[in-house]
Amino acid sequence: MIAYLLPGFIGLVGISTVSPAISAWLATSSDGQPTVGGFLYVTIASLALGMFASGLRWLVIDTVHHKSGIRAPNWDFAQLQSNLAAYDLLVEFHYRHYQFYANSFVVIALNYFVRLAGGCQICGGPGWVDAGFLFVEVVLFATSRDTLRKYYARVSHILAASAKSRKEKHHGKRRQPSQRYKESEDSEIQRETSNPDKAGATGSSSEQPDGEE
Repeated sequence: MIAYLLPGFIGLVGISTVSPAISAWLATSSDGQPTVGGFLYVTIASLALGMFASGLRWLVIDTVHHKSGIRAPNWDFAQLQSNLAAYDLLVEFHYRHYQFYANSFVVIALNYFVRLAGGCQICGGPGWVDAGFLFVEVVLFATSRDTLRKYYARVSHILAASAKSRKEKHHGKRRQPSQRYKESEDSEIQRETSNPDKAGATGSSSEQPDGEE
């Protein structure tokens, strides 16, 4: 809910300032209660807008975070089944909040573009409103960065990002040629030790020319 519906609803409120149809969905009936049709439309539209904002978030915000120091870890999902409950808990406590902050960042930026286009009738003139938009965006960006970092760090504890094993594997590959050379030397020495007659024959044949002289 917090990952898609709430950011989508924020975006829907912004769009309602330029769309009479959406504004009618958000309006209440004559007795002050929301209509069933309006509630259904608002819920579905908020979910759809939230999903769209999440796609933009993946395209822009995730990329910015990953390019600016927060690296996506390489998790070992073979351990997921035994840690599924803990993983689900961390997703709910951290990643869902990250999605809310980052998706809200996207929809508020879209709402600000609506304001710049001159369609917002309730935003007022420039000045404090622009400063308010900027302040909210800075807070949302900072909190999204913090929650994503915590999510990566804490899930890495339970899924044990296998950097050590990858390092050992890499060094193992680098040692393979020298190991093969050592093994060939050992096998040759072993053959010579296991066939002393052949080694002696080789030695006598090498001495034969001197004897002929």
